[in-house]
Amino acid sequence: MINPLTTPSCAHCGKPAESPIVKNGNAFCCHGCLNVFEMLNEGQCEVPNAKKHASYAYLDLDISTREHVRFDSEGLALITVVLPDMHCASCVQFLEHLYKKNSAIQQSVVNFPRKELRIRFDIKELPLSQLAELLANAGYPPEMREKAKAVHKKKESRLIAQIGIAGFCFGNIMLFSFPEYLGAEDVESEFKNLFAYLNFGLALPVMLFSGWGYLSSAFTAIKNKTVNLDVPISIGMLAIFLRSAFEVISASGAGYFDSLAGLVFFLLIGKWYQARTFKVLSYDRDYKSYFPIAVMRKTNDNREEFVPIGELIPGDEIIIHHREIIPADGVLIDGEATIDYSFVSGEADHLRVDKGEEIKAGGRQMGASIAVRVETPVEQSKLTRLWNSEAFLKDAKESVQNPVDRISKHFTAAILVIAAVSFAYWFNIDEATAWRAFTATLIVACPCALALTLPFTFGSSTRIFGKQGIYLKNANIIEVMARLQHLVFDKTGTLTRANDYKMEWRGRELSEDEISVVATITDQSAHPLSRKISTTYKNDRVSIQNFNETEGQGVSAESEVGEVKIGNAKWLGASLSTDSGTHVYVSINGTIAGYFSFEKPLRTGLNDELDALKSHYELTLLSGDNASEQERYSPFFNADHMHFSQSPQDKMTEINRIKETQTVAMIGDGLNDAGALKAADFGIAVVDDLYAFSPACDAIMHADVLKNLNRVFDFARQALKTVRLSFLISFVYNVVGLSFAVQGSLTPLVAAILMPLSSVTVVIFTISRSHWQARRLGLTGEK
Repeated sequence: MINPLTTPSCAHCGKPAESPIVKNGNAFCCHGCLNVFEMLNEGQCEVPNAKKHASYAYLDLDISTREHVRFDSEGLALITVVLPDMHCASCVQFLEHLYKKNSAIQQSVVNFPRKELRIRFDIKELPLSQLAELLANAGYPPEMREKAKAVHKKKESRLIAQIGIAGFCFGNIMLFSFPEYLGAEDVESEFKNLFAYLNFGLALPVMLFSGWGYLSSAFTAIKNKTVNLDVPISIGMLAIFLRSAFEVISASGAGYFDSLAGLVFFLLIGKWYQARTFKVLSYDRDYKSYFPIAVMRKTNDNREEFVPIGELIPGDEIIIHHREIIPADGVLIDGEATIDYSFVSGEADHLRVDKGEEIKAGGRQMGASIAVRVETPVEQSKLTRLWNSEAFLKDAKESVQNPVDRISKHFTAAILVIAAVSFAYWFNIDEATAWRAFTATLIVACPCALALTLPFTFGSSTRIFGKQGIYLKNANIIEVMARLQHLVFDKTGTLTRANDYKMEWRGRELSEDEISVVATITDQSAHPLSRKISTTYKNDRVSIQNFNETEGQGVSAESEVGEVKIGNAKWLGASLSTDSGTHVYVSINGTIAGYFSFEKPLRTGLNDELDALKSHYELTLLSGDNASEQERYSPFFNADHMHFSQSPQDKMTEINRIKETQTVAMIGDGLNDAGALKAADFGIAVVDDLYAFSPACDAIMHADVLKNLNRVFDFARQALKTVRLSFLISFVYNVVGLSFAVQGSLTPLVAAILMPLSSVTVVIFTISRSHWQARRLGLTGEK
């Protein structure tokens, strides 16, 4: 039996169950522990019999399905719901094993920080309303993203109303308190009492409506035996209100209702300001204004042009090359589509799509180029979530966020102790000073400046990077940039630019038909050398079959002239040429016809930039080309740091070796380097005119920015320095503020003004210093 006089331990995780869920004599701290306990002991999760919830019936309507659900290549439904009641690791464990509860659920993945659950299920066997009921009956009533946004909008409206009520009451209380401010002795006592009771009445909506959020939050925290930042604020509010009410009722004074109303008013303004700021800096947002994904679109006169995907509209015809991501739902109108939906479904499934059939956004074409007619507008936020999906997460190292979490955890408890000691010290000396010191201490101290430092500093830096042509996966990656020790470069398409290549054919003379086939095959690939070959030859494109691209090796296809392979010498079994430069060999029906020789000059400005980088980092070159150009790169890379004829697997292996001792960045073209980009602590995909989206990278960088790479990394280091300086400012503010508060030198009203002012100071400092550093380093103006 459970003893109601003690706090029981959870039967599953062993933690205290403050508000226990009791079943069969066992106590559990949350539904997750209850369900996991039953799953482990009974072999399955015992969820109460599903009840029909009228609130979820609407989900079975076609319009709801179209709005909330996507479908993968196997026809399985994909949906992401918000679960506000997700509590702990046991909740995660239970929710990610939902397939044991219902066989129609194939997969469920939790995003715990966002309290989201992504479910892959058979909607024919488990309608959406029943899925919602299953979650609700298990203790996790779901909310659709749109509903969650609507709830957030409703909360914003309520906050505005709370500010309005607090401001109205604050102004009128000050008006009725003018006799007290002026020390007027000739005001009749009847009017003084009337003004005091009017102030009392005006203070009630301030406490019960405007300040209710702080009181309820503090009550919930205390009920669950925890302490949050709202606890000292609420204690301060209650202390002022109760003492003022006592003075008015006992006719011993006018109280401090003006301080109370002003305190709540300024606290709410600070809360609104922070909420608006976080909304602007939220990284799960629309990338239309700066995210550099473009796609090839056919014009009305049958020309081809690259356009940002945000400009696509239904009816546009787009060309998707091998390994490119499909940015919008559409219909296949030409070509053979083999779509890899692993980024969407999490499964390595390839689906053959025939002409006239639908293709879903997020899939990747694995084969020859295809033509797709756009059916729905582009939702770039889906590509944002794809870029930040679990499949591309990396192990986090020690972060500046860690000390923030540690300080914030103990901050409130320390402030309560300081306030209590101050009150006890002053109580026998001067009771008025004791109350003033107690309330001011509770209010003036605030870790908010600490909490705002990271989002504002990294958010401002992200915007500056974006204007320069550097597009980060998320803002926190800036910290990794600041701690880099080793830079690894790919050569082709990274240090060199395809448009600057000088190409020459060396071999037997190719017929017009053979040239057309070579141009057509290379036209299917997004590799820089393939693009150079295909754009050099203007011959008519011909029909090919069985196109295939072997990563890091080459391309092949069947054609009217036979089997044609185009790639490196090792892959084709050709004898290596002794000529300098990079060589791409052509084999027709098993016979080497010759090779294309490329002279690839370094990008403009890279000579000086590589010299500058050498003084700050270790540099390594990894190239799939032969070693014929080793001497050319020797001024920038040590001999034992240059590796040629590297396969994608070789590059990834070398990155993992370096990672064991150093923080490493991989700078590549995002095509053949996906494995190495993902393996590195920081992966940069360098792009020219073709914006090939690689979810494995942490940043997409316009190639023109490479000549400023040292300054870019210097700016990241300065961003980290800004964070540390902001921490110092916050620390000094709290020390100075508390030193005045404990002496009783601050009124609660002044403390309430200083509290949000500290946050404003940090915001101004971080943004100003970030922009100043950008100007100092020459990282100003738009790319």
